Amino acid sequence: MSKAFNYSILMTVAIIFFNTIALAKNTSIEGYIKDASTGEPLVGANVILEGTGMGAAADIDGKYFIPNPSPGNYTIHVTYIGYREQKAEVTVAEGQSISKDFNLELVGIEGEAVIVTAQASGQKQAINQQLTSSQIVSVVSSAKIQELPDANAAESVGRLPGVSILRDGGEGNQVVVRGLAPKYNKILIDGVQMSSSDQDNR
Repeated sequence: MSKAFNYSILMTVAIIFFNTIALAKNTSIEGYIKDASTGEPLVGANVILEGTGMGAAADIDGKYFIPNPSPGNYTIHVTYIGYREQKAEVTVAEGQSISKDFNLELVGIEGEAVIVTAQASGQKQAINQQLTSSQIVSVVSSAKIQELPDANAAESVGRLPGVSILRDGGEGNQVVVRGLAPKYNKILIDGVQMSSSDQDNR
């Protein structure tokens, strides 16, 4: 086999190879992504070819462009926050540019459930009493105390700002208001001052 023949075969293979590369480089997938209702471009919409590392983001006109995909079948996956995602199947042939537009529909963004409860009327009165008082007052309604997992009234009162409790056997039994000793407390129930079970303390 002559050198000239070998050279001819080599050149033929090289031409076919470079023509294949050139055709592959001339392929592309492009199109526009818009709001289905308004026709407004969805700037920054995300476009990927599933199963590949190829993708693009829509520009200010809503246009995306994916250059040089190899010939074959692809699934285009389009997503945008607040819109229903879309997919489309396309086939790319050698030297072919595919144009595929998408019109996405607006949907509500779903999150975790949020439970909103109305404020109990008793607690509302307690807050109003605090706001209208001429003195520094912290008020907790009886209904609110019943909701708390406390063993006694001292435990519940200990939740107020500036109030702490002293414990005996793990249970709160004396109330300390702003650092003052419990013996200085004055306890009333329905406006009636209560006597103490300890003559030296409250």
